[in-house]
Amino acid sequence: MDTSASLTAGHLIVEELEAHGVSRTYLVPGESYLDVIDGLRDSSITPIVCRQEGGAAYMAVAEGRMTGVPGIALVTRGPGAANVKVGVHTAFQDATPLVVFVGLIPTDHRGRESFQEFDLDGWFSSTAKKVLTLDDPDKAAEVVVDAMHTAVTGRPGPVIVGLPEEVLVRPTSGTVLPPRVHGSASPYAGDVTELRARITAADRPVLIIGGEDWSPSTSRRIAQWSRDRGLGVLGTFRAYDGIDHDSPNFLGILGYGASPVAKRVLAEADLHIFLGCVRTDVATDGFSNGVDQRTVVIGPDADAHGHFGRLDQHIVTSVSRFAQSLFTEEGTRTYSVSSDGSIDEPPLGDDLSEAAGDAVPLPDWVAEARAELEAWRKPQVADSGSAASAGFVDMDEAFVHVHDLLPDDAIITYGAGNFSGWATRFLPTHGFPSALGPRNGSMGFGLPAAVAAALVHPERSVFCIAGDGDFLMNGQEMATAVQYGANITVVLNDNSVYGTIRGHQDREYPGRATATALKNPDFAAMATAFGGLGIRVERTEDFRDAFQRALEHKGLSLVHCITDPSVRGARLP
Repeated sequence: MDTSASLTAGHLIVEELEAHGVSRTYLVPGESYLDVIDGLRDSSITPIVCRQEGGAAYMAVAEGRMTGVPGIALVTRGPGAANVKVGVHTAFQDATPLVVFVGLIPTDHRGRESFQEFDLDGWFSSTAKKVLTLDDPDKAAEVVVDAMHTAVTGRPGPVIVGLPEEVLVRPTSGTVLPPRVHGSASPYAGDVTELRARITAADRPVLIIGGEDWSPSTSRRIAQWSRDRGLGVLGTFRAYDGIDHDSPNFLGILGYGASPVAKRVLAEADLHIFLGCVRTDVATDGFSNGVDQRTVVIGPDADAHGHFGRLDQHIVTSVSRFAQSLFTEEGTRTYSVSSDGSIDEPPLGDDLSEAAGDAVPLPDWVAEARAELEAWRKPQVADSGSAASAGFVDMDEAFVHVHDLLPDDAIITYGAGNFSGWATRFLPTHGFPSALGPRNGSMGFGLPAAVAAALVHPERSVFCIAGDGDFLMNGQEMATAVQYGANITVVLNDNSVYGTIRGHQDREYPGRATATALKNPDFAAMATAFGGLGIRVERTEDFRDAFQRALEHKGLSLVHCITDPSVRGARLP
């Protein structure tokens, strides 16, 4: 960007975002922040123009989760701010770094119920870590630094920055500031020693992984350490991609749709180690399973926000710092440290414990639980006369083909609904980042998240599993995918019903289903109209070829599967 002329506050905001390593912003343009948009024109930041602010927010949340750098959303006042709130709530409950810049009315119009006026603090203070307003153009860089720092420190989360229209166009004497250092402190050597003693003393120690601050290298380190220590590993609800699911000690996912073996492992463990996450209602079936065991929480939040039940040791550090400490502290595996501070790790082959002088063999209970998990992962063959032969696509059998054809490095995205259970059960992931789902159960997340994943990782396959109700929450973002050349494959489960809610109705009010039936469009034709490839599939035997075509298509592709409205999820063994 040309800095020879005096900068406006709006242009300085863009330069400060560049200094923080921001590559993309997700936005719906508005007249209230035109100077920021103008600054983007001459910057290295790519503006991704979305079709609704909720979609923009979800894309920014997905980017923040994948990269650890706060995702950036830009929206206008009033209606734009209202639409973006669903993404703010998602980032808040998911503990994902997000910064939302909101254009505001001119300062001297405040308090007069002016066009699109709203109370920024009143709207967002309960679901954001901080709400800031730029009232002085000379503080533009300072406000951005504060927002970016707050979003990633401690428990990550959303920050809101209000931008009054007239302040943005004023010249500023401010200059670009360096980002604040926000590195988490490494755990004390005594903390690691105490943790190791707890693990040694336990008969069934279990590591529960989740949260933020994961990376491919952290994923490998934790997989190595957990196997060396003989730990069973469970993933938390929609934050389960911290280690490769092919690891012999990975025992399943907690939360809605959890396998019976994962629930049993949690209940029978005598030591719970929460890494990057805490004990929540979803993971424990409403605080009813596994709440009394000895407990260690490891994470950057000194308050252990949201943790329920017993807490015997609390190590306040980031996931990445903890992973590094395991390879440098005395008494654990030690590798050399490079001049740049990175750890020189040995190759991690099929036998992850090969170089470990102090590693312990995996105990029998881990091997037995692993065998049960692998059996549960296998789709059950349909009986004759079932949905597979009644004019519908059988999703259990369809996911046999998805599993076979989808590359191992695929990133899987989804929103909220029973349909996601086919992905979490039948599609193991292979290290961070490889799964994106909303931990607050927000519908419509899958497609926008897939767009962000395809832009952040264009070298990888991106697969979105969607329900019919879920997809139409943000189906308009197919236009964004096509506009920016995002390679995305969507499999859409069309059973013409809000299936999760219908299931609750059938249980609580049998025979009185109301307000859950859907009349759907031709989703394949929609995808084609948006510029993608749409394929309609009504029979199970036609699915494999359709999915193969969709994977081979460059750009947006969608496989529209007509499924049985009475089927709520995968068949049980």
